[in-house]
Amino acid sequence: MLSYTELAVNLGEANAYATARAWTDWAGADPVKTAALRRGQDWIGWLYNDRWAGEWENDGAPENVKYAIIIAARMELVTPGRLSKAKKRGIKSAGAGSARVEFFGDDGAKDVYEDIEGLLAGLIVRKSSTLFSFAARA
Repeated sequence: MLSYTELAVNLGEANAYATARAWTDWAGADPVKTAALRRGQDWIGWLYNDRWAGEWENDGAPENVKYAIIIAARMELVTPGRLSKAKKRGIKSAGAGSARVEFFGDDGAKDVYEDIEGLLAGLIVRKSSTLFSFAARA
């Protein structure tokens, strides 16, 4: 589960990921990038903390979770507040098999959201109606 206080990915890892991809928009002072990582991790946690297929501590986050955080942080670094708009906008539909999330609005971000979903595909499960399942068995 991702922490809402401690980062699962450090700035050095994020910088290396961005450099390997020649992201020219991964720029700015370290505190600005760190804040973007914080907001990216908060957003990934908000979307997926109740859907992880396995259990791990924040400091043992799988590599693909770290990469998803960095991609979300880049979105936030390039357009501050973009992730909070995605939160407010809400999810239109979600899937597990091919792992997709469709958001209301912001069609220009579709590819980025699909990249994140693709990275997390094997690590998330579909939300289930646990209360309904227990009630149905009773």
